[in-house]
Amino acid sequence: MKTEKSILLLTSLSLLAFAIFTSYNTPPVDRSFKIESQLEIENYKLEMADKISTDKRKMKELKSRYELEKGERRRADEDRLIALNTKFNELQTVLNNYEANDWEEWQLFKERFDGNFNDQHESLIQLIVKTSNGRENNSIQSLVKP
Repeated sequence: MKTEKSILLLTSLSLLAFAIFTSYNTPPVDRSFKIESQLEIENYKLEMADKISTDKRKMKELKSRYELEKGERRRADEDRLIALNTKFNELQTVLNNYEANDWEEWQLFKERFDGNFNDQHESLIQLIVKTSNGRENNSIQSLVKP
């Protein structure tokens, strides 16, 4: 009987020690990052969603312009516009699904996302300028700054 108690006690202590030691190897959650940066992340997401929305509106304007002016050149421009629309949809999805785990990861994501967005935005501006054919277009001026 005494041996059974000793074995039970030894087993319990071993399991407790094992649980304690393995818990120290798990990566800590940076709760301060979650609390402090959540507002910044949400503001960034809203700002970028607004910019994407603005660019998508301009793409709709271009699409209606293309419907009026058909031709070989317009088909190529329409294809480019479709590709841009797809890229903006992908950017929106990436932005909506992103969840940061730490500050460095967030900064890296933001830098890459800004670069990708600016590349697509510039392509859209170039397409608008190409399509305008010298017509005065105030909508181009509103797109110059992303």
